[in-house]
Amino acid sequence: MKLLKIGAVALVLFCGKAAMAQQDTTAMKPDTALARRNDKALPAYLAVKDGLLKSDSVAVAASAKVLADELLRIRLRSHVLQDLMNMKALRTNIIAETKAIAETKNINKQREHFANVSKGFWELAGRYRFIKETHVYYQQCPMTGVTWVSDSKEIKNPYYPKNMLTCGAVKAQL
Repeated sequence: MKLLKIGAVALVLFCGKAAMAQQDTTAMKPDTALARRNDKALPAYLAVKDGLLKSDSVAVAASAKVLADELLRIRLRSHVLQDLMNMKALRTNIIAETKAIAETKNINKQREHFANVSKGFWELAGRYRFIKETHVYYQQCPMTGVTWVSDSKEIKNPYYPKNMLTCGAVKAQL
């Protein structure tokens, strides 16, 4: 009976130490914001960009609807409430701009909204790493300052595809 009690006490102590060790490692993580990875958000964004390259407003609108849905599917989590609130606000703004793209067939209006989507998408992807791809590039047209995200280092400017298709530079990489 004594042996059984000693075994039970040892088990409780061991489990308590394991739980404490697990709590310590989670508290030491430098990045407090987490997001479920989404394999479809980047391809949906790139489909919008590619439609703008072709000046196909119908394809852009359809792709924007898909992007809005994929952004909603990203399950946002954070250990810090303020980070979570910032992340949700950012995603809400991106979705609103994406829906505005989907609601218009005017390619120039779509490009205006896409500029805001691109800024927010890059920030969300950079801070919360929901994209699995290892090479994602943030590109900018130096003449206008507009930015976009690409999966290639090759510059293809979605804002001015006829006049300045190759105008731009890679500003950052994930």
